Amino acid sequence: MEGASYQRFPRVKIRELKEDYAKFKLHNTDAYIANALCHVMITKVPTITIEIVKIEVKSSIFNDKFIAYRLGIIPLTSQRAISMRYSCDCDACDDDGQCKFYLVEFHLHAK
Repeated sequence: MEGASYQRFPRVKIRELKEDYAKFKLHNTDAYIANALCHVMITKVPTITIEIVKIEVKSSIFNDKFIAYRLGIIPLTSQRAISMRYSCDCDACDDDGQCKFYLVEFHLHAK
């Protein structure tokens, strides 16, 4: 089929736009384009994640490594995440795990 074009041109309609929030409708596109756009937006949001878990008391049937893994896949947003550094890029650290540029401590007390 000469002259036939299967190219689609995505369209975006902005519904609401604020400094830290956007609501929009994406149409006339394929799912892989929407998925790629989603991944790009997620990577631009500064997040921190849990790397070290110390469990003191546990009544769960799940083992400690499983619980630590599940906590580690939760992306946490924080104003402080913008100023944090990767531990391998930090010249102010002496690798003792206590650097103020990439350490945040959480305590969870739950029943």
